[in-house]
Amino acid sequence: MDNFKPQIGKNIIENLTIGMYDDPRFVYREYIQNAADQIDLSLRKSIIASRDEGSIYIQTDSNKRSIIIEDNATGIEAKKVLQLLGNIAQSTKNRNIDKGFRGIGRLGGLGYCEKLTFETSFFGESIKSIMIWDAKQLRNIINDSTIQIEAAELISVITDYNKENEELNSHYFRVTMEGVTNDTLLDVKKVSEYLSMVAPLPFSSSFRFKSKIYKEAKLNNVLFDEYKIYVNHDQLFKSYINSIYRDKKIIDEIIDVEFFKEYKDEQLIYWGWYGISKNMQQIPEDENKEIFIRLRKSNIQIGLDKRLDRYHREEVGNRYFIGEVHAISSELIPNARRDFFIDNEYSDFFEKKLRQFFHTTLYPLYYDFSKKNSAFKEIQEAKKLIEEYSKKEENGLLNKIDGNELVLEIEKKQKKAEKAKNTLSRLSNKYKGQSLSLIIEESEYLDNIDKTIISEKPPTINYTVEKISKYSKLTNNEELLIQRIYQVIKNVLTIELSINLIDKIDKELKSNY
Repeated sequence: MDNFKPQIGKNIIENLTIGMYDDPRFVYREYIQNAADQIDLSLRKSIIASRDEGSIYIQTDSNKRSIIIEDNATGIEAKKVLQLLGNIAQSTKNRNIDKGFRGIGRLGGLGYCEKLTFETSFFGESIKSIMIWDAKQLRNIINDSTIQIEAAELISVITDYNKENEELNSHYFRVTMEGVTNDTLLDVKKVSEYLSMVAPLPFSSSFRFKSKIYKEAKLNNVLFDEYKIYVNHDQLFKSYINSIYRDKKIIDEIIDVEFFKEYKDEQLIYWGWYGISKNMQQIPEDENKEIFIRLRKSNIQIGLDKRLDRYHREEVGNRYFIGEVHAISSELIPNARRDFFIDNEYSDFFEKKLRQFFHTTLYPLYYDFSKKNSAFKEIQEAKKLIEEYSKKEENGLLNKIDGNELVLEIEKKQKKAEKAKNTLSRLSNKYKGQSLSLIIEESEYLDNIDKTIISEKPPTINYTVEKISKYSKLTNNEELLIQRIYQVIKNVLTIELSINLIDKIDKELKSNY
């Protein structure tokens, strides 16, 4: 052991870049995360007076295949540039305060371009520090099995560092990716859609529950980390909107938001909100980018959009909602991939309580609303049939067969409608005092299917022994026998066939008795 010297191979660089994440757009998240930390630092150092003065700009150019990500925060002191940018996984950040603290996120761009450049100037210095990484050469060396080189030596080979003069008091950090190799990273629409749900952005002013969420968060001492982020000069906001779409048509509306939270030893562990839609049906994923309750830490999404699927009683449960779970506790520390938290007693507690909440609150909610939707459907169908009968009768379009078919169908639907009304009544009582009860009751609508309408249903055109008795006398045994025959005919044949057959029997009985 005394003579053994551990080595870190070149492949570690690949593992920390392209092999680290599921979506290439993560590079934006990582650079935004670092920029947000520097904006917070510049605020603490009074370089900027408020967070609103800090901005993060993203510029993509598909023709030049380039990406620029820049912030106007503190920048990095010239004497610290090599230490902070040239070393791997050596960060001076505080994991309990800063969003990025491992010192590996800045490497993300290496996997998706040919040249990666960092430019920075620190407030109070007239120096611009420039560090260039030759990503193309990096990949060539990694892919060449004949080249044996350690990770630290490899970085020395592919990097170049120099300085230039800069205006005094300029303060910024700029990342430039040249020769971008991934088309998704250059797709402005896809990038904006991704960041609108992942990045630490404010709610859009058009989202009607924005103020309610902020107010409730403030009551629980929850502060949202929000930053001005621009993509090709357009400011981004969270994608939450008030309507739900299918085939470009509005099929539902978010009518309220509810809140939830959990404590451990009097410490707030997480806080969240979820939307309540009028119909509480599954939200079409393709046209509604804000679908799912998502996990966030420091207002940055953790994992992919479906990360919380596993905590629902049914996997589809997450598709009924929009919303957010904000990890508040400092002990909920994002792992290196930032797809969940480091395993500890707090992350175990978080999983247990969140699963319990999803099972005991959210599952019964969308299950009850499924029953509500079915009940409304039954009532609508009964009403539609009654209206159909009335219209045909008014226009003289009813014949004997159609009349009987509609009557029998109306009887069935009205029985189901009555059960549906009872279901809605039970659900209304269950959610009494909550805003949800207003959705379930809809008393004005339900009054359209009341006992008055049910009692006005058209009389059934029956074929019974009593009709025959008007023309002839039958013994009791004969009446019972014919009654049984009629019943068998009705049970076995369709309505049309049974009516025709009973008509013929009726005529035959009349002529012989």
